[in-house]
Amino acid sequence: MMRDRPGFGQSRWCGRPQRPLACAAALFVVLTACSPSAPIAPAHPPAHEEITVVAAGDLLLGRRLGRAMAESKDFTLPFRPLGAELAAAGITFGNLEGPFCAEPPYPEAGLTFRVRPQALEGLRFAGFDVLSLANNHVLDGGSACLRFTLDHLRGAGIRSVGAGANFSEAHAPAIVERGGVKFAFLAYTYAGYNDRPGADRLVVAGRNVEHVHRNVTAAREQADVVLVSLHDGAEYTRRVARETEQFARAAIEAGATAIFGHHPHVPQRVEAYRGGWIFYSLGNFAFEQRAPGTRTGLMVRLTFVGPALERVEAIPVFIEPFSQPGHATAEQARAILQVIGWADSTLWVRSKPSATAAVAR
Repeated sequence: MMRDRPGFGQSRWCGRPQRPLACAAALFVVLTACSPSAPIAPAHPPAHEEITVVAAGDLLLGRRLGRAMAESKDFTLPFRPLGAELAAAGITFGNLEGPFCAEPPYPEAGLTFRVRPQALEGLRFAGFDVLSLANNHVLDGGSACLRFTLDHLRGAGIRSVGAGANFSEAHAPAIVERGGVKFAFLAYTYAGYNDRPGADRLVVAGRNVEHVHRNVTAAREQADVVLVSLHDGAEYTRRVARETEQFARAAIEAGATAIFGHHPHVPQRVEAYRGGWIFYSLGNFAFEQRAPGTRTGLMVRLTFVGPALERVEAIPVFIEPFSQPGHATAEQARAILQVIGWADSTLWVRSKPSATAAVAR
């Protein structure tokens, strides 16, 4: 049986007899919703990509290693074992001990560190994105070498933090964006130089609680994640200095996600503190030393999904001849993890916090 076609008092859109004005209004709403200009909500929100930040310990590319690299004409020498792994990270960070100097001398021993400019090749090979210059050796070549280092790194596309042409530059964060997430890096040392507000000559950022609080707070307004390097503490000891602990905790309280410690040359304990992570000393990485413990270190790997920290790892490393860091053996790794107070190199995963170490509150 044929149905009557809709007439004046009946509409397909309305489903039953309606007044013309009501039908017109309903038709307008439907057509507007179907218009190409109307935003259509995605069925699933876009997934954030995984981003890894890897932090290495102290890097000394001079002394006898510098000579070995120059003689072999291979400035990637110390990074051969782990270079590909470092370069594969989303962001790679380290502490550069010793400035690049355009001219000799390049001492092969002693405590004056001056590095050949060609050693930059190794840092590029290993994919370093950000380097801290806030340490007690950055002025070993005087102001000329520090200026050269700042320019040399900038020319290679490697950002530096913790030292600059003036106070503002030394305290400015290096901001790196990956996957739409902005990471800000800051660096400080007990051996600050000319570190006063308004200074218009070379500055090395010193360990100052007021400064770090202000800097981290400001960086949080520019970036999603703030990471801080602290070059501090007593050398060759496992004991964390009280002033180091106070500064690191203040940085976390100000909003930093993690603190990477340098200078003691041996690994020190790792602390989970108020939602952040403090690695009081990563120990050495590419560094020639013979004292007990100085051939061991940590390579920290932080995994983010978007701006959220999802995994924290402290990967034990052992330094072979020619200052070559590599993954520690199982036996070496157990000893290093025992020193830092954890039972496993995976310290924390968001879905399953580790219970192998106490969390400070």
